[in-house]
Amino acid sequence: MAKYITLETANDGKVHLNTDDILYVETASSTSGEIFLKGGVRKLTVTGTGLTSGFDENVNAALVEAAQTSWHNAVVPVSVAGGLVFTSVALGAA
Repeated sequence: MAKYITLETANDGKVHLNTDDILYVETASSTSGEIFLKGGVRKLTVTGTGLTSGFDENVNAALVEAAQTSWHNAVVPVSVAGGLVFTSVALGAA
């Protein structure tokens, strides 16, 4: 059963990401975070505010929670604790 993490964004609404496709996460700046996808040639760029206040930690925590939950709970939201605000998500080259 596939598991997903969800980012609630201002511009794109709820964005569901399959946890099996995620390789790793980095915070690029206070307004940009990157989710690198398996294969190493694509990444998702998440824009917002306050991302240095826990973007990578919150995404990683959601990935762990998704892995540990039963198949009945297939979607885990990424926490905005720490004042994170997600604006949009865009797919691009890594």
